[in-house]
Amino acid sequence: MNPWNVSINFKDFILDFSFLSLFLLFGTTLRRYVPFFQKYLIPNNIIGGFLGLILGPQILGHVFKGFSFADYSYVPLNSDRLGVYVYHILALTFIAMGLRKEKTHWGKGPLSTSFTGLFCFLGQATIGLLVAFLLIFTIEPDLFPGIGMLVTMGFGMGPGLAYSMGLNWEQFGFVGGGQVGLTFAAIGYLFAFFGGIWLIQWGIKNKKTKIIKSMDEISSDVRLGVYKIEEPPSAGKLPLASEAIESMAFQIALIGFVYLLTYFVVYLITGWMESAGLHGFVGTVWSFHFIFAIIISLLVRKVMDMQKRSYVIDTGLMNRLAGASIDYLVVSSIAAISIVIVAKYWVSLLLMSVLAGIYTGLIIYWAVYRAFDDYPFERFIGIFGEKTGTTNSGLALIRVTDPEFKTNVAEDLIYGGAITIFLGLPLLVAMNFPMTIFNNTFRGYVITLGIFIAYWLFLLIIWRAIGFLKFKKVLD
Repeated sequence: MNPWNVSINFKDFILDFSFLSLFLLFGTTLRRYVPFFQKYLIPNNIIGGFLGLILGPQILGHVFKGFSFADYSYVPLNSDRLGVYVYHILALTFIAMGLRKEKTHWGKGPLSTSFTGLFCFLGQATIGLLVAFLLIFTIEPDLFPGIGMLVTMGFGMGPGLAYSMGLNWEQFGFVGGGQVGLTFAAIGYLFAFFGGIWLIQWGIKNKKTKIIKSMDEISSDVRLGVYKIEEPPSAGKLPLASEAIESMAFQIALIGFVYLLTYFVVYLITGWMESAGLHGFVGTVWSFHFIFAIIISLLVRKVMDMQKRSYVIDTGLMNRLAGASIDYLVVSSIAAISIVIVAKYWVSLLLMSVLAGIYTGLIIYWAVYRAFDDYPFERFIGIFGEKTGTTNSGLALIRVTDPEFKTNVAEDLIYGGAITIFLGLPLLVAMNFPMTIFNNTFRGYVITLGIFIAYWLFLLIIWRAIGFLKFKKVLD
């Protein structure tokens, strides 16, 4: 299925949007009133997503058909449609982030954060492939080996990319690849928040936190998810006169313009590839559309800066649009998970997720206590939340350990993630080698595993050479 060539009835789109919005409202209500969700700081979009998964098209479909005025042709929250939304919202999110005013001086903090994240990606993919090989040679000889690489997509890169890559691999025989990617992402969110809160409690108990000394220091506003006591933060400024155009509408229009450019650029590239006989790479390029999206958005921002026209872009409003995109991305991705696919791959999903989750925690802890002299535990928590979930989940956990963002931990996490996108490109390209270069042979996956290990060691040497990594003993 090509997410650009899917025909979706406009009524289906509007009703899907309405249901997803309803689940976000339910998630907000449950976070506000249910202590369990407050204790683990589960975001509203994750709560809403699992509500959509539990109800699903089967239950909602029967309810919908119970109304005499309902159109029987509509299937609520169809997985294929939700997958299309996830694919496109991913690019829109990256565009919004690329158009913001970015940091010009990176320094040690963001770079070390980025290297730590890359160690996570490479280790997760290595573990996933090793588990896949083990299962293929024992109890699941027909298992698609590439499933092992999707664990790092879902855990560290988010549901959008996990779905996009998994969907692309379906043409090579990976049944339900897009759904598997979404499932890994959902499991990653569980690791991020349940595991993250447990680690914070462990850190407090062992006196590793520098700022908070008790979980009781988390404000009620943060737990409830609603500002009732503290002064609500500002959402942004209005750089344009409302009489001419609503500032938010202009920001959205700019995002749409960049996405249009993205489509034409990828269309031209893939058209050239087809004419050159490189048909096998076309699907991969379309699955990387978000990379083109963020590069083009950065170029557009750079041109506007050079022309001194970027004053019309407000970082606060772009942040809000990126955040709104992520909310709908997450609720759509979780609701789109197929129970049938989960049942088919449950052994692989369980083994890979547990081992990758444990490795992620251990490698981050090892790295931050050797790379940072300031707030190592707070950095550990933030990076763990990001590399099992998204940047938002990492920031949510940082806010627990640094309630007022007094440190530069949150800033380093954000800008380190931006560096990781580009330093991680070789990893993304290598993940497609077994299919695009080695004709989906087992030998191709073994060679790719060797590339992952070699790149891991190469990054370790480079990091050590620039002096950001110190091989010192960690005192517990």
